[in-house]
Amino acid sequence: MDTIVITGVPPWDGRYPFDIADNEPTTREWGYIKRFSGYLPATIEDGLKGADPELICAFAVIALRRAGKAGNEDVPGVYERLADAPFGAAVHLETDASEDSEGDVGPPAGSSDGSSSSSGTDSTRSSETSPEIPPISGIPGSAGSELPPMVSVSSPRRS
Repeated sequence: MDTIVITGVPPWDGRYPFDIADNEPTTREWGYIKRFSGYLPATIEDGLKGADPELICAFAVIALRRAGKAGNEDVPGVYERLADAPFGAAVHLETDASEDSEGDVGPPAGSSDGSSSSSGTDSTRSSETSPEIPPISGIPGSAGSELPPMVSVSSPRRS
């Protein structure tokens, strides 16, 4: 599980579980993400790839709120305190992906070797089976579609 770590910003110092893929943000939480960082469900992947400090601070506020350490009325003030703290030293995101991504370096190489041995035949077969895959539909973040979650950016388990 991914974790938000806050250090040197009392009274919120600690480790807070935060896994956006397993516990999707509520509409109110998306509002916090949008207000504080400018990202939307369709654009959040860019912020995750770039490790945007404002996005990570928005996640920290949401993690604190989920943990009962901050109420809705406290969120703007808590965000301001976290945003004024040194990023990376005071607020950072620990992901399981850093360990998983090292282990996954092998499988992509193996799959590329397999496709290079008979690329013509495999490409024909893959185009024949692609109509069987149901099309993705819905609004990003709705129950019928997947968010571009933090885990998919950093962990191959949701690729």
